[in-house]
Amino acid sequence: MGFPTPFPEPDSPELQRFAVRSPSEIVSRLRALQEAAFPLNAFVDAGASFGVVTLQDVDEIARKLVFAGTASDGLHDRLPGAPMATFVGYHTGGKLQFAVRPVRGGGVAGDQTFATPIPERLFPLQRRTAARMRVESAREAVCRIPIPGGAGHWEALRVLDIGTGGLAMLTYPERFKPVLGSEIDGCRLDLPGVGGAIVSVRVRHLGPMMVGEERARFCGCEFLRITPALGAMIERFVVG
Repeated sequence: MGFPTPFPEPDSPELQRFAVRSPSEIVSRLRALQEAAFPLNAFVDAGASFGVVTLQDVDEIARKLVFAGTASDGLHDRLPGAPMATFVGYHTGGKLQFAVRPVRGGGVAGDQTFATPIPERLFPLQRRTAARMRVESAREAVCRIPIPGGAGHWEALRVLDIGTGGLAMLTYPERFKPVLGSEIDGCRLDLPGVGGAIVSVRVRHLGPMMVGEERARFCGCEFLRITPALGAMIERFVVG
C-alpha cells in the first residue's frame, strides 16, 4: 500500500480551485472526520513543528472545533501565540487540508485539548496539485542515506512521496537521526524503472505520522543543486 505524507500544500491558485466554502458542506466533512476518528497532522510555526491530533467535537452553533493531542507531542504548549495551524489528514482516499487560528482549551478531554474556529475554507484534494506522487509498493523508491562514521554504510529509507522539489521518507531513528535544517550529501536515490542518482538534500520537516493505526516517523527534504537530468528522471518516474 502507499503511505500518505502529511505535508500541507502551499497556497496557490491551483490549490484554491479545490476550495470548499459552503458552511454546511464544511461542517459535514468535518463531522465525517470526527466520527471516523481519523488522525490529523497539525502544523504550527509555518510548518516547522507539529503533532498528531484527533477531532473531538464539531460545534456548529458556536462555530468551534475541539481537538485532542497527546502529551508526548507537546503541541498544546506551542499553541498560545501561534498565528495559524494547518491540519492535514486523509479520509475516504483523499487528502483534506484546512487552516485556522488555534486557542487554548477545548473543555472536553482535559489539558491536552484545544479549540479553533470552524474554517472558512476546506480543501479536499483528490489528486496532487503539483507534479508529485505517493509511491506505491509496486514501484517502491528508496533513498539510501550515508550513516555518519560508518564509511561505506547507508540507511535504506522508503520514499513516501516525491516531486521535483523534494521527497519524504519513512525514517528509522535507530540509525538515521536527521536534524532540522541540516544538509546531507551523497544520498543514493533509486527510482524503479527509471534509474538512480546521487543527490544532496536539506532536511525541512521532521516528526510523527500515522501508518494505518501505527505511529511512525517521517523526514521531509528538499533537493539541493538539482540538475536538469535529475529533474527529468523524477518527472519520468512521477508520470510513469
